[in-house]
Amino acid sequence: MSSESEAFSSPLLCPPYNQPPYPVENAKLVIVRYRTDPAAIAKLVPKPLEPLGDGIVTAFVGDIWQIGGPGEYHEGGISVGVRYNGVTGGYMPFLLTSTDDALLVGREVFGMPKLLCDDGRVWVDGNARRGSLVRRGEEILSLGVNLERRIEGEKVLPVHRFFLKKIPSPDPEWPSLRQVVYQKLTDQKAKCAYAGRGFVRTGGNVAIDLSSVASAEVLEAMYVEASWDVPASKVLLETKIKAHEQV
Repeated sequence: MSSESEAFSSPLLCPPYNQPPYPVENAKLVIVRYRTDPAAIAKLVPKPLEPLGDGIVTAFVGDIWQIGGPGEYHEGGISVGVRYNGVTGGYMPFLLTSTDDALLVGREVFGMPKLLCDDGRVWVDGNARRGSLVRRGEEILSLGVNLERRIEGEKVLPVHRFFLKKIPSPDPEWPSLRQVVYQKLTDQKAKCAYAGRGFVRTGGNVAIDLSSVASAEVLEAMYVEASWDVPASKVLLETKIKAHEQV
């Protein structure tokens, strides 16, 4: 195999994903924004990112179909507002996904903090939409919204995102890499979007625990069906970390 024909990811003879972009052709998302303790959020944001300090968490659970990469999967997590070099965006300290394809492309390409969750779906219950994240049989996050009025879906979808990508070294004499990655989502199109009364319930297990950012007040709840493009991203900062500087 020549280097000119080498695949973007491994296994080289059957790579699970290609180079970006990764268009999201269809996503059905339950989104709840709520208020929690700003100090608890600050503990989840790694430097050099800076938390906005507003105490607002955006929780989401959805069913997503994405070509060029992971295909169909169930996914969700939480996002908090951060700032880096004057740019404001979202940072996801917790993100769970139902397939290895979605986990691999998210972690390996962008540095998303993805872990596997059990397979799930967004449920239709009359005018309600609800979804949950379950990992190894235990509920991590549960969301719901009652569809009561139409909203502008494009305004709900994220645009600017930051990731903290860690590339561990297998050799203690060779440093690991730590990257600040910036991503700008493009071509957001909402098929439909609604808002109404909502709820959020955070849970956890020994591996991942969202109880520290439990909801004090639900601010808004929404359901959106949409598409967007996930383009190639920018590495804004890269530092080398020696073995004795890591836990």
